[in-house]
Amino acid sequence: MRDYALETTFDLKFTTRAFATGAPTTLAGTPVISAYPGNSLTQLTAGITLTVDFDAVTGLHNVRVVATAANGYATNTNYALVITTGTVGGVSVVGEVIGEFSLEAQSPLRPTVTARTLDVSAAGEAGIDWANIGSPTTAQNLSGTNIDVDQVVASVSGAVGSVTGAVGSVTGAVGSVTGAVGSVTGLTASNLDATVSSRATPAQVNTEVVDGLNVDTYAESGQGTPAATASLAAKIGYLYKAWRNRSTQTSTTYSLYGDDAVTVDQKATVSDDGTTFDRTEVATGP
Repeated sequence: MRDYALETTFDLKFTTRAFATGAPTTLAGTPVISAYPGNSLTQLTAGITLTVDFDAVTGLHNVRVVATAANGYATNTNYALVITTGTVGGVSVVGEVIGEFSLEAQSPLRPTVTARTLDVSAAGEAGIDWANIGSPTTAQNLSGTNIDVDQVVASVSGAVGSVTGAVGSVTGAVGSVTGAVGSVTGLTASNLDATVSSRATPAQVNTEVVDGLNVDTYAESGQGTPAATASLAAKIGYLYKAWRNRSTQTSTTYSLYGDDAVTVDQKATVSDDGTTFDRTEVATGP
């Protein structure tokens, strides 16, 4: 017995023979093929098409079954195809079973989409569709599985041993992180009680601060309008530049030069009406 999925169309062929000679003989008498579901007395004829003497071959017949729910067919059901009207050589053949089939009643494994096949590796393992995993919201223990992530991780919550690469956000205890990290939530000065593999001592912090003030050098700010919101280093740099570099003052313009004493990097408009001296906001030169 062949098992099919509901909503499947399939064909079945059978032969009728003369009772006297056994030779293939045409099925006559306005023949009808009906499907009996299980032990039901209800015959199904919807969706059944009989082609007598198929391909002009005497005695060879084709039955096409459109096994859809709309035609009355159901899953988990066995069917017998029976001649309910017809004669062969003038003799009635009503009651002859010409074939059997079932609909999703025999095969334990069946694709959800008709005619789809199961992807199986050379070693016999079934392929996994990550978008179609049973109970996807149930926690799974993957302690024995190594997972390589080559993409940017948007968010990781919980204890993480080690993360290498670009990380959008990490919440919870983190052993070590190598690479670009967007933000880390949960590690603050007041609640960092876990063991940290490496901590900076006060002496180390002091050394770094002294190094930044006494050893590191900073380039002179170039030509451009000073920003209203700037780093402390940039603001101190502008003050030092205004004290050190060449500057000129005419009746209309204040000019601050670059290190070459030729290029005007910043300037401002000035005026004096005899009562008030006014200088506008410093802008870019020349």
